[in-house]
Amino acid sequence: MLNITWTNSSSVRRYNSTRLVEAYRDVGRDLAQAGVISHTQGADAAAAIAGAARVIAADYLSDHVHHVTMEPMNATALVSSDSVEVWAPTQGPGTARDLAARIGGTTPDKVKVHTTLLGGGFGRRAEQDFVIEAVLLAKAVQGRPVKVIWSREDDVRHGKYRPLAAQHLQVGLDASGNIVGWHHRLVADSILARISKDRFQRAGGQDSLVTDGTIHNYRVPAHLVQFIRQDNGQDVGSWRAVGNGYTKFAIECVIDEVAAAKAVDPVAFRLELLSEQPRARKVIEAVAAMAEWDRPRDGRALGIAYSDAFEAHCAEVAEVSLDRESGEIRVHNVWCAIDPGVAIQLLNIEAQVAGAIVHGASHALYEQLNIVDGEVQESNLDTYRVMRMSEMPQIHVRIMPTPENRPAGIGEAGLPPVGPAIANAVARLTGGVRLRHYPFLPERVKAALSS
Repeated sequence: MLNITWTNSSSVRRYNSTRLVEAYRDVGRDLAQAGVISHTQGADAAAAIAGAARVIAADYLSDHVHHVTMEPMNATALVSSDSVEVWAPTQGPGTARDLAARIGGTTPDKVKVHTTLLGGGFGRRAEQDFVIEAVLLAKAVQGRPVKVIWSREDDVRHGKYRPLAAQHLQVGLDASGNIVGWHHRLVADSILARISKDRFQRAGGQDSLVTDGTIHNYRVPAHLVQFIRQDNGQDVGSWRAVGNGYTKFAIECVIDEVAAAKAVDPVAFRLELLSEQPRARKVIEAVAAMAEWDRPRDGRALGIAYSDAFEAHCAEVAEVSLDRESGEIRVHNVWCAIDPGVAIQLLNIEAQVAGAIVHGASHALYEQLNIVDGEVQESNLDTYRVMRMSEMPQIHVRIMPTPENRPAGIGEAGLPPVGPAIANAVARLTGGVRLRHYPFLPERVKAALSS
């Protein structure tokens, strides 16, 4: 039995995720807090928006989510007098090797890492905390192997969660409803500052992991992206699709809001803004045809979203229904058209995209990790809610290779569009009710319906 004394002096003891996400929203809205410019293109976006005939402003929030891999964290290590051997389901065997060498008091060439099947990674196994534990314990009993297995409760309560994030977007329109300026402000903690302080400093305080996806290929004459870092002591890390998982949520929902303001079809509007992007247009046209976009549905509606993450062009349409009394959203179908460049393994692409759609729908509808006074409130799959098999939509994937282009990253490309497609479908179903906070919990949906 270990007698543990927990510290009360850590800054994370003041960490309350529900309160902080609201505070982050206030920071995003406060244009006096300039943050770090992570992208600028074209004319002066602020000036263009200031002179616009109309400005659409919206805040998009996303809670912490955890990886909840099917196989919890584990590693086995054997430390000898001049060598170290590690067996681990790691996404970073090189990093594991270097850390094991440092702990074992040897050089990397004396370390052997056996990378086992991951049992789910999603960015969590890029961390090495579970490997470090095994090597430290093996060093203490040198010459004998030690296996470390985290319980599910340890895994959920001591993960490296996706950052809490608030995004404030302002889009300026001229008198004809054309976009003249786009200002995207992202408020979150930094992943890069934790995993590599030197790289974070060299980048001038930018974090491309957190802001990934804010640079889009829609045609806008003035584009500005700012990152406003918050540091409240909570470790955060990469989660499937990294920044794209929430930045595309904000972008694709705002695109729909602008289309509604112009009273134009959201598919046609995207095609207009992507007139110089043939690969993007191709997947959007294809997925609209797959879903029969113009066919009326009884009690259901369709929403669309597009993503260019990981150099893959991916468009998805979600078909949803809504129980207005309970606030529960049901996703019946998701259609996806994806251009992965060179398609190396068609069945693998289809499987990866379908898995990412499930993951994306699960986190958009259900997944939420709450921290109160520094303590994670969830502990296992009975409290950390994920999509059940009975809630699964029908998934339809069409792969549209372009062999003249290099292969895209495919393991995460299917995730970013599904959440905004669901939100946009709800907006069409309800006559314009916008869901702006991941996940779309029933109480949040009912609050949006009544506001």
